[in-house]
Amino acid sequence: MKDSFPELEKRELPSPLSWKKALGVGVVVMGMAVGTGEIILWPHLVTKHGLNILWMALLGITSQYFINKEVARYTLATGESFFTASARVFKWLVPFWFFSAIILYIWPGWAAALGTILKELFNFGSYYFWSLIVLGLVLLITFLGRVAYNVLEKSLKIVVPTFILMLLVISFFNLNWSLLMEALRGLFSFGSFPKEIDINVLLGAIVFTGAGGMLNLCVSLWYRDKQLGMCAYGEKITNPISGKTTSSLTKGYIFETNPQNLEKWRGWMKYVKVDQGIIFWLTGLIALFLLVVNAYAVLKPQGIVPEGLQLAVVQAHIFGQKLGKFGFDLFLIMTFLMLFSVMWTVIDALTRIISDILYTNSRIGPFSRFLKFFSNIPLNFFYYGIIVLIVIAGALLIPLKQPLAFLVLSGALGGLSMAIYTPLLIYINNRLLPKEIRPDWKTNLVMTIISIFYIIFSLRIIESYF
Repeated sequence: MKDSFPELEKRELPSPLSWKKALGVGVVVMGMAVGTGEIILWPHLVTKHGLNILWMALLGITSQYFINKEVARYTLATGESFFTASARVFKWLVPFWFFSAIILYIWPGWAAALGTILKELFNFGSYYFWSLIVLGLVLLITFLGRVAYNVLEKSLKIVVPTFILMLLVISFFNLNWSLLMEALRGLFSFGSFPKEIDINVLLGAIVFTGAGGMLNLCVSLWYRDKQLGMCAYGEKITNPISGKTTSSLTKGYIFETNPQNLEKWRGWMKYVKVDQGIIFWLTGLIALFLLVVNAYAVLKPQGIVPEGLQLAVVQAHIFGQKLGKFGFDLFLIMTFLMLFSVMWTVIDALTRIISDILYTNSRIGPFSRFLKFFSNIPLNFFYYGIIVLIVIAGALLIPLKQPLAFLVLSGALGGLSMAIYTPLLIYINNRLLPKEIRPDWKTNLVMTIISIFYIIFSLRIIESYF
């Protein structure tokens, strides 16, 4: 038993929580979503190729709604993370996910961008000084709270609406009706595809529309820490300074598919559809649309094609020319809030992925004999210790900066991971779950199309490199 994952244990499915208590993970994913694609890659593409390519951004964020929903399905039904579920199918995915997450998300590009923004905003100090400040702020906020997830969610419930409101104010002053109509037509110009477009950059933009890459898989860890569905049998990650140790689920659960439990299950899935469909998908699409159209409105007339993290400062100066210091400061503050939420959630996601893999696989499964050293470490010591190490690593890597080429490579690697886990999700939910709670044929069809898309694009990327 020690070398394999235990069978799912039968338990009662908890009743769905009230909407006020349950909603929240969609806000966290939204906080992570407005990042590389929305602020860098899509502005780069539309200023170069026009607004008619926006339909691909719509497809990108829509595909992530279905991915997030299917990741949540298995976790709410069993209490297990996606990483444990995938290891039940193929054990070597354990080291693959572990090292892929580090390679993809250890880079501190957002800290460097935030440092640059604060340097412009306050007009003193170096970008590196301010980058260290924002990394330190992540640790300060994390350690001040008693429960790691609660701190993240409550903070983002303030930050996300604030930067959305600022974006609406900027759009009111900057956009006109004809430009909005042109952009809306581009959002539904399905099939419009410039021949000269860089496929690698396009894949990176599509992957980073929303969360992207492996970050979608962290949805399972956030739902688990929020203790929804069968995750209620686990514990939240609490601050070790409080003196309390935290354990997590190393055994998965499943419920009897009787009429009473199936009614509860439909309530849980309705919650997931609202959380991911309205809070993440709809709000994320509006933010993406307005950010890209604003960038197009100020950059295209000046012939500027942005390439990299300096984009925010370039746009801020242009807004400053149009609206004075108010426009300059407003844009920089809005972008700071957006990028800080992205940086914080990505650091949190990477920390959770590493913690979950090490904690679970040091106790059960085929790798437990090799990870015995970690078997006595509580989950919260993993989380809070690893987040400190990630912030220190980020501080050391900041001077290397993050060119557009690295973002494109990250997008390619993220797309490759999606080409692997999307068909795996279909298999897991249709083979490891009881028939009554499996996805319906329409969801399976959409997920199959999404899988084929990422597989084809990943093969194109591999071909372009070799």
